[in-house]
Amino acid sequence: MLNARLYRTAWLVAAVALIVALLTLQTPLPPPEPVVPASIDGSVVLDGAQELERVAPLRVAGTQDDADAADWVEQGFTAALQSTGAASTSRVRRQEFLARHRGQLVPMTNVYLSLPGPVSAGGRSGVIVVAPRDIGPGIRSSATTTSLLVELARLSATSSHDRPLLFVSTDGATVGNAGMRWFLAQFAGFKTAAVVVLDGVGESSDGRTYIWRRGRDGRQALAMAHLTQVALERAGIVVAPAPGASTQLALQAVPQSFGDQADAVAAGLPAITISGRPDGPQRSAPLPDAQTMGDIGNAVMQLLGTLDQVDGVAAPSHAITLAGRDLSWTMLRIMLLLVALPVLVAAVDAFARIRRAGVRLGPGVRSLLWRAGPLLVAVGVMHVAGVAGLLPPAAAGEPPLPGEVPFTGPGGLALGIALVAGVVTWRLALHTARRPAAAPAAEAAAGLVALAIVCAVAWLISPFTLLLVLPAAHAVLVATAAPRRWEVAALLVLAVLPAVWVAAAIGSVIDRDPVFSAWYLAATTGEGSRGVSAALVLVAALACLWSMAVLVVLRARKGLVAARPPIRRRPRDRRRPR
Repeated sequence: MLNARLYRTAWLVAAVALIVALLTLQTPLPPPEPVVPASIDGSVVLDGAQELERVAPLRVAGTQDDADAADWVEQGFTAALQSTGAASTSRVRRQEFLARHRGQLVPMTNVYLSLPGPVSAGGRSGVIVVAPRDIGPGIRSSATTTSLLVELARLSATSSHDRPLLFVSTDGATVGNAGMRWFLAQFAGFKTAAVVVLDGVGESSDGRTYIWRRGRDGRQALAMAHLTQVALERAGIVVAPAPGASTQLALQAVPQSFGDQADAVAAGLPAITISGRPDGPQRSAPLPDAQTMGDIGNAVMQLLGTLDQVDGVAAPSHAITLAGRDLSWTMLRIMLLLVALPVLVAAVDAFARIRRAGVRLGPGVRSLLWRAGPLLVAVGVMHVAGVAGLLPPAAAGEPPLPGEVPFTGPGGLALGIALVAGVVTWRLALHTARRPAAAPAAEAAAGLVALAIVCAVAWLISPFTLLLVLPAAHAVLVATAAPRRWEVAALLVLAVLPAVWVAAAIGSVIDRDPVFSAWYLAATTGEGSRGVSAALVLVAALACLWSMAVLVVLRARKGLVAARPPIRRRPRDRRRPR
């Protein structure tokens, strides 16, 4: 089925274009220096954190401690506003809302302070400074974050700034970032230039500060991350390097972030989170020292000063950083199409050859549809099991924390039922698909053509899904013509590598091993909190690859795939000597 010469030519064209695309890498320009020096007192921040720990030590969302912490923040915002001599405190507000968590509606509260910009600024877009207030059960953390937010609000209320400022203490960070999503929905009409989130700042185990920039839709706020990194480094803070290109791509294919910036980026806002840990679930950490909190507070003030001076910050995109330089989303999308080009060319060639040979594709298409059935049934049964309560429910509509998705009896039962349902459907479909039987060549050609269509659709609606599909597509396509067993085995390994790669990347984010991360992805996808578009694309691709693999198995049964390469004998010259 594979036209090796045409396939190699398509790869040659793609390789040349990929090299040209890599020449478009751009180096970000340094931002301007802030005009007004900052003066955050780290000891004041620590005193506030210790006071908050005494008032509300266990700030789990929806509990009394959480409510007490909201009152503490409101009092701090009010005091900050009164320090300016303002008679009215109407700019301090609360947002009461409900979020569904573990099957129950949990009451939550956001508290925010608005500081308008000067009239002479001409209605410039504002900056939102956010700090999540709630913590998970058994976690002792984030008190310094909330205390720093109040101190930043106090200092900003008594200093000049050209942009309006909103200081927000969000609730529900451990419940699908419900507070941030609620706030963004209520302030959809507020013109926002940037969002700065503080989450566990200074609470670092390795002395480094991390910048989270991923969105819930896979986009990244690279421009905002660059401004933040420069501000932190100017304050003498050691910034952890950005994730590698491989990790960035994996997390674009399967987005995963636990920061409040994720929803702001998904809304198209330049947003980052400054934290003392890599992007992941909360963990207990001791209070940092006063010097560290002072340095980080001053860096945030410098960042706000820089945002005052720049005209705007580039919106988030699917671009990635590579060796300190940015690869634009447009070029990255073209590169994905180039990697898919050999598969598309091979599909057109296979379709043309099948048509010229007079082989009917109808039976092959029917077999392909029957092979998609068991996969759809397995996914559907998994979702029904989630609705029935065998899988952990979503946290306010988003994937729950890893600690809430243990691989226990109900979860294993749901997975087992889904697998059994898929196998039973496959056995039933196997007998039906054989009447009338499809020629292996027709079935493989139908699978290849359908796979090309799936890749084209995925490139249009969810391009990074191709990262999971294309390695397996190339592996199975080459395997249809591989003459040696070790080559087929190596191609099989290549086909499953993307799944291992994504599981490892998600495992690094949730701080778990790849086996648990694979279960976490399966459970949250089956439950439905990750959407349906990517799951449907993967099911369609797997059905196509299954149909193509039939030809590989048939070749092996016929002895066309041998342990050793066939020996080519030179033909004898049967001409008699004269």
